[in-house]
Amino acid sequence: MTGGQIAALILAIVLLLPGGCFVILGFVMTSESTEFGAMLVAIGLAILAVMGLFFWLAFRRRPSSPPGAGA
Repeated sequence: MTGGQIAALILAIVLLLPGGCFVILGFVMTSESTEFGAMLVAIGLAILAVMGLFFWLAFRRRPSSPPGAGA
């Protein structure tokens, strides 16, 4: 793993907690029929989408370069 992949993995793990908390709290507040709950769910899903991007960056495989490309 490269340094960038390790950094992306750490950021993804850090974003997992606030994203999950926003989604859970938003669902709880949505049951009380408040507009604030829907906004929290949207924010939580946006955070989790960014987290998914960071997980993808951390675990993607780089394409192998053709032989003799750097010479």
